[in-house]
Order: sequence, then structure tokens, then C-alpha cells
Amino acid sequence: MCCDGTLFYSVTLQPGELPRSLTSLGLALRRKNGVTTLRQPCPAHQNQGCCIYKNRPQRCRIFECQQIRRISSGETSESESRKIIQTTRQRIAKIETMIDRITETNPSRGLAQRCAVAVANSPSTKLANELTAAMSELQEILKKEFRVPEATR
Repeated sequence: MCCDGTLFYSVTLQPGELPRSLTSLGLALRRKNGVTTLRQPCPAHQNQGCCIYKNRPQRCRIFECQQIRRISSGETSESESRKIIQTTRQRIAKIETMIDRITETNPSRGLAQRCAVAVANSPSTKLANELTAAMSELQEILKKEFRVPEATR
């Protein structure tokens, strides 16, 4: 979920990273106000894996979601974590289905962006409200179970 546009809108390149080497690997980078970012979903995220794993950006190398941290610390088991991941992915699939029912969106944009476009273009207030509620519930789960609080990054 960190690479598919669910958790993050973009990844900021770190000092010393060479944008040219990453673009040569097929990554589309954006430079704005002196900051270079990689938009999510990442084009290197394919078949539930990273096709440039050995050459991925530094931020990708060091990121550990809450689930990884909890398994590493012994706070939770792999099987418990897999259940949380599975139910979260089911919620994401439900949201994607709702988005597709409302309007066509750009698949190269993150889930939150696609949801916002669908809500803005919804012909029905009821559908828009259902999608907004589902996305809000997902954001709470992502915050609790996957995102890393700022103070611990």
C-alpha cells in the first residue's frame, strides 16, 4: 500500500539521490520549489512487488509501516498482520469499485485523489456520501495500522 498510491501521494527524494538514474529506471519524477518527488502509485510497483528493488529510492528503502514495526518488535504476529492487511485491501477494493461506478478516474493517481474526483463528479449525493464515508473509514485504518507518526519517522 506504500507503493500503490494508497498510503502516499508522493515520495520525496533524499539529498544525494540522482534523479537521472531513477528516471532511467522508468520513474517519472516531478520537481517543484527545489524538491524532487516520485508520484504514487509508483510505476515500478508491479505484481505486488518492486521491479527496481535494488535501485529504489532511499525513502523507499528506509520506510517501515506500522505493521512491519509491530512484527519486528513482537507486538503482533505475521498472521495477525496478514489479516489486517487483507481486510484493509478488501476495503480498498470496495472503494475502487465505488469510484468506478461513479466515474472514470486516472489510474496513475493516488486513491485519495481518485476518490476526490469521483465525489466531485458524482451524479448522486447518496453515492458521494457513501464513498466519502468509506474513504474516511479507510483513512482512519491507514492512520492507525500503517502510517508512521511524524515523531517516530
